[in-house]
Amino acid sequence: MQDLFAVLTPADYTFLIGLIDSPFNLSRAGTLRRLLADVEASDTPEARAALNRRLEHEIRYLGSSEVLYWARYAFGQDPGVPFSTVVRDVARALKVEPPRPGTAREQVEYVTSQYVTQQFASLPPEEQQRLLEELGVEREKAAAFLKRSAGVFALPLLIQTFSTLVVEGLIKRVIFGTIARLIGSQLARRLFQFVAGRFPWWLAWVGPAAWTVSIGWTALDLQGPALRQTIPIVLYLGLCSLRERMGATGAAA
Repeated sequence: MQDLFAVLTPADYTFLIGLIDSPFNLSRAGTLRRLLADVEASDTPEARAALNRRLEHEIRYLGSSEVLYWARYAFGQDPGVPFSTVVRDVARALKVEPPRPGTAREQVEYVTSQYVTQQFASLPPEEQQRLLEELGVEREKAAAFLKRSAGVFALPLLIQTFSTLVVEGLIKRVIFGTIARLIGSQLARRLFQFVAGRFPWWLAWVGPAAWTVSIGWTALDLQGPALRQTIPIVLYLGLCSLRERMGATGAAA
C-alpha cells in the first residue's frame, strides 16, 4: 500500500484519522495522531513508514468482522482482512463493479472513478447541467456534452472534454457529499473545520460547496456500521490518488 500512502499529505492523514476515530470500535486513533505528529516534526522515511503501517492496520481492522478479527488474533494469525477485501466490500456496497487485481492505488482509483460516474449519471439532466455550470463549464458546452454523451460517462471522457480542474471538482462534489451523508452533517462539519483550521490550503482545495449534501446522490442501504467508515476511507484515498495523478497530467499538458 506504500504507493497509495505516498500521495498523502499531513492534511490527508488528519482527515483519515478523523474518519477512523469512533467510540464504537477499538481503533487506536490516538496512536495514529501521535505517529502523525512524529511525521510533522520530522518527515523521515522511518516516521512515515511507522504511520503507514499503523494506518493500514486500522483500515484492515475496520473492514474485519469483530469476532473473526479476534479469533485470527488468538490463533497468532494476521487479524485484519486484506486491503483488497476492504475495497471489494466497499465496491459491493456502492453497487459498482469490483476492481480488477492490481495495486492498492489502482483499486481505490477504479472504485472511486466508477462511483463518481455512476452518481453523476443518476442525476436528472437538469441537475447534471447545473452542476457542470457551477463547476465553470459554459452553458452551451455543458448542454452539447450531455446531449452527445447520451447518459454514458467515464472519467477519461470527462477529462478529454473539460479541464482536469472541472473533473476534479466533480469528483470532490460526489465524494465529500457522500462522506457528509454517511457520517452525518454535524460530524462532517466539525471534521472539515478541524482539518481546515490546521491546513488552510486544504479548505481551498476542497472548495466551499464540495461537502454539502444538497445534491441528490443515491442513498446507500448499508449493512453494518463499519461501512460508514470504510466507504469514506476508500473514497477519500481514491480522491487523493486521482488528485495527484490528474495534477501530474495537468502539469505535463
